[in-house]
Amino acid sequence: MTGTVLCDDQDAFGRQLLDELHGTAGEATLERDDGESGPSMAPAAFFAGHDAWTAPERAVFDHVRGRVLDVGCGAGRHSLEAAARGLDVVAIDISPGAVAVCRQRGVVDVRLLSLDEVDDRLGRFDTVLMLCGNLGLPGSWERTSEWLRRLRDLTTDQARIVLDTVDPHGDDDPVERAYLERNLARGRMPGQVTIRLRYGPRVTPWFDLLLLSAAELTDLAHEAGWRVAAIDESEPPDVYAVLEKAE
Repeated sequence: MTGTVLCDDQDAFGRQLLDELHGTAGEATLERDDGESGPSMAPAAFFAGHDAWTAPERAVFDHVRGRVLDVGCGAGRHSLEAAARGLDVVAIDISPGAVAVCRQRGVVDVRLLSLDEVDDRLGRFDTVLMLCGNLGLPGSWERTSEWLRRLRDLTTDQARIVLDTVDPHGDDDPVERAYLERNLARGRMPGQVTIRLRYGPRVTPWFDLLLLSAAELTDLAHEAGWRVAAIDESEPPDVYAVLEKAE
């Protein structure tokens, strides 16, 4: 979901974050286009401080440096940690509620902005944060490759992309295997999931999120002019990685 800022009746995620900030959050539902659905990630996770992160997330975050672009900033937990380390951060999200939460929590420079609107007017960055699966926001192999190529022009020579993703091949559940096979039959990447979030009367548009194995991530990075400088698969199916510009 990259191209359009959400209106209020679409901002399920932002409304849940605002409710969590005020101690009144309920449960949101993540729906998939094959009819599967279930509870989404608990909103408290988006407010967790550094000490509550997993060890791989803390380790990959230690690669953050310089001027930082936090893509899909949510409630601002990564932006706030980067700022606490003395780094200059620009945080962006398409959710008005998320942006409001970030401002209330003290993120200094947070903007309501889609990926398609990111350009050189923001300046150049030393680190691009795409944690919480946000590398997959462009939605497909082709669009993610295009986004990574754009980032080469928006970042310094020694820039890094700090990210995580989920290996879609690590689940042997028959329903999940059938979904991967359905994607392949339709000419899609196995981990190209079509989902939306529902919270009370609000529901996001359907959007594609691209999930990648370590090998797929390596190939995609290479195609777009990046290389995998560090990778951690110690908590499957989660994959944490750092990309640097290829020579």
